[in-house]
Amino acid sequence: MSRHIEAWMNGLKLSNLGLCPILIQEVQESAPTQETTYLARPVRPGQDVQKNRRTSLRVTIYVAIRELYNLSAREVTMRMLTMWASGGILELSYRPNQRLHVIGKASPTLGNVRDYTSRIAIELEANTIPFWEDTAIKRVTGTSISGNKTLVVGGNASDIPVNITFTPTSSEDKVNDLKVIVTCGGVTREIRLTGMDVSGPIVFDRDDCDRLTIKSGSTSLLRYRTDTSSDDLTVPSGTATIIWQADVAGTIVCTARGRWL
Repeated sequence: MSRHIEAWMNGLKLSNLGLCPILIQEVQESAPTQETTYLARPVRPGQDVQKNRRTSLRVTIYVAIRELYNLSAREVTMRMLTMWASGGILELSYRPNQRLHVIGKASPTLGNVRDYTSRIAIELEANTIPFWEDTAIKRVTGTSISGNKTLVVGGNASDIPVNITFTPTSSEDKVNDLKVIVTCGGVTREIRLTGMDVSGPIVFDRDDCDRLTIKSGSTSLLRYRTDTSSDDLTVPSGTATIIWQADVAGTIVCTARGRWL
């Protein structure tokens, strides 16, 4: 049984893109590529697998431009299709409430502008975040010098980032010490910052390469982490417990966007 498929890039619907109707014929999601880390055994033969890390995810959308007579309209639609396929946030109708950050791997081409049956391949790849993500962000807020909150982390991936913002209650207060512990699915991540002397919000976020950043304004606070701090704030999906302890009262906002395999 066939199904009607729609696709959006940065909110722009593919079928309504140009001067001609565009029919999505098929969508193929290739198996993700992975990178495996091995550890050599000091005595016994062989190696131990340390971790499998997903590195990319590819989606190919096959379309046809449905216009028989107006060749100039087909050419204009093809140019707009090429712009659409350059990348952004991809959404598919059969994956409701999910999104994928993609880049275009190759410009789609139309072999013969006069052949209205030509099939066009749009090749897209996700590298920075090779997971489908929830479009909605889960959020919890607390106001105290210390406390704990629970946050539902959606999806089914094993490394889902938790973002945190701690803002002192008084603009005159400076934060010198802040500890955050996130526990979910048997995994515990702890980061403690000490000796900071900052007054603005402290933000645990991600950069363009999906790496942890900790900043106050534009100033990085990563150097204030203790030696025992975790390298990241990522946990498996599930119900996470978030514990914080600061040396001044403030408001903490914790967010997570679920990731799907």
